[in-house]
Amino acid sequence: MSGMQRTAASSVTAATLVTAVILCPSEGRAIDHDNLDSSRPLRIEDAESISFRERAIEFGVAPTFPYRPRRGSAGLSLSAEYLYGFALNTHLSVDFDPYLGSRSRSGDQRFDAGNVGVGVFHNLNRETLSRPAFAVRADVSLPTGRGAQGAGLRLRGIASRTFKQYSRLHVNVDASLQTSPDDGERGFQPAVTVGVSRPFGYPTRFDRTIAAELGARASSEKDQGAVFHAGVGLRQQVTVRSVFDAGITTDFAATKGGASRDRLRLVAGYSTQF
Repeated sequence: MSGMQRTAASSVTAATLVTAVILCPSEGRAIDHDNLDSSRPLRIEDAESISFRERAIEFGVAPTFPYRPRRGSAGLSLSAEYLYGFALNTHLSVDFDPYLGSRSRSGDQRFDAGNVGVGVFHNLNRETLSRPAFAVRADVSLPTGRGAQGAGLRLRGIASRTFKQYSRLHVNVDASLQTSPDDGERGFQPAVTVGVSRPFGYPTRFDRTIAAELGARASSEKDQGAVFHAGVGLRQQVTVRSVFDAGITTDFAATKGGASRDRLRLVAGYSTQF
């Protein structure tokens, strides 16, 4: 083969590889410090699913302190979530959220196994120069906890956009529905959360990310208004397939002072993929 022929063959091969990268759909990502998962450690999440046929387990613990002690004492929320990428750009989640301590307007201090949640996350498209990455997520909360009745449904729309090279902007819009609300409880709760994430320590290191969020949600009580929250957190890469996270959030304001909210919530968790 002549030099010209070899050059032409190499050009065709390179063009083929570039075309494949552009046209093939995203297959998700691994557990990484610069990808945000819901509650790991903040409410905000990005628009990326886990990789196809990958599995992940996420654990978390969160002490909470109510804004009004008379409406509930400090408690301890635990969480465990299993993720499975059963299709390209799509993963299934199953989560458990036991709780110890009293919730708002409850003096019951007994351990509560909490509700079991099942969800599906689907990434609609990768981010390009002209558009953000978009994803949708649907979750069902089954009434397995103490005193729970009716299922809880949530539909979330997610958008993520890179700016200033490594910083990312995230927007989450929620529509939550309770099928059998208690007396005085709101059946439909909209919410919106905006967050920013950025690698911390770059360019000398690239193994941790900081994130901050600001959001508003309708109170769970019919006679109350909106609750505003803010938080800041950090995700630290521990191994190639595991991440430690920690954060702090607060419900800093409400349109009506009596709305149930957490004065302070600390979060720590660990995620690993296999």
